[in-house]
Amino acid sequence: MKQLTEITTPFSEVAKTVSLPGAGLDWLTQLRQQALGLFERQGLPAKKVEDWKYTSLWQLSREGFTHDAKASTLQASEVADAAVLEDAYRVVIVDGRFNAELSNIEGLESGLTIKPMAEAWDQAEKLLGQQIDLDKPGLNALNTMLMQDGAYIHVAADNSITKTIELLVISTADNDRLASHLRHLVHLETGAKATLVENYVSVGETQGFTNVVTEVNLADNASLNHFKLQHESLGHYHIATLASKQAEGSQWHTNNISLGSKLARNDIHSQLLGEQSHVTLDGLYLVTGDQHVDNHTRIDHAVPNTTSDEVYKGVLDGKSHAVFNGKVFVHQDAQKTDSSQSNKNLLLSRSSEIDTKPELEIYADDVKCAHGSTVGQIDQQQLFFLRARGLDETAARSLLTYAFAVDVLQRIKSEPIRQGLSNVIEKRLPKGA
Repeated sequence: MKQLTEITTPFSEVAKTVSLPGAGLDWLTQLRQQALGLFERQGLPAKKVEDWKYTSLWQLSREGFTHDAKASTLQASEVADAAVLEDAYRVVIVDGRFNAELSNIEGLESGLTIKPMAEAWDQAEKLLGQQIDLDKPGLNALNTMLMQDGAYIHVAADNSITKTIELLVISTADNDRLASHLRHLVHLETGAKATLVENYVSVGETQGFTNVVTEVNLADNASLNHFKLQHESLGHYHIATLASKQAEGSQWHTNNISLGSKLARNDIHSQLLGEQSHVTLDGLYLVTGDQHVDNHTRIDHAVPNTTSDEVYKGVLDGKSHAVFNGKVFVHQDAQKTDSSQSNKNLLLSRSSEIDTKPELEIYADDVKCAHGSTVGQIDQQQLFFLRARGLDETAARSLLTYAFAVDVLQRIKSEPIRQGLSNVIEKRLPKGA
């Protein structure tokens, strides 16, 4: 069988030799074997693949990762410091493995089920892999053939979960150069409502690889507020797929914030499959030094009377490089589609670079769609105004940068979540004297 990429890795051999949870389940073994066959043929996508033309995985392929995690010495106080929220159901995954002692999933509200994925294969069987495309060049096949653990979250019909669920994924220096392949599944039945925060963080300076797929399935009139914060160590690689299928009247509000990792890639895909369904895709990326962040989003308006709203903002400093590719696809007969998309970027350095490409592909004639992109630098008049009022240059630039980024945060309705995310972001901004 002809291989489609020149980038080769040892991951296929790892999949054939490592012991994975759920190995005794025939359906899961078949799914992993299917993914293995695809990955052996496709490998990692090279830059000749259109979706990866600005992002190279060559360095990732040269790294030597381990897939064996030893017990971590992480303390409860460190978990509390890493968490975004104080009061939340907390699912803690440390170095790729669910940690029951550090988690807080006792006394769950009626209708809510939270389990580590390694213990929930039977419940996940009908939906696992249904929201993603294994054939798509990328890392979905790699994740599927090596998925070890993650979170299974289910909300029964007509239940509104009042407490936020925080999925806290921590990489520690106890397992340096570890590759973690995580699979999360979130399923909300008819009329269910929930709020989820995915939080990826490093404790200490670590080098490693987080490869995660989060699948979301929303039934009729279900509603999910979904936030993702990625602030792993600058020695880390983070490759993520977030994919949803939405039924009639469902609402999916997402906010994706990327601050860490030497290389981060986010593929986000919403399929609006029922009328009156809506998706909000918001994102913020702050990068500096030699960081590279790539956000690829796609919204499929597959039926009439669906809406989408997308706002992504980026702040780049040093020699950093960012990529934004947002595609809105309006299928044939998807009349009355209403979609807007915006990507704005602030370059703080002459050496930083952004490749931005908002796209509309429309096959219906009664639609309302708009998209746009801007790239600029700090307004020198605004900078002078703040300097004239006593701020030093660093403090003034920090204030203007935060003012540029804050729009994305202000779209978050939950004050505790907005404040928790703001606290993390403010630590990344330069401080004045």
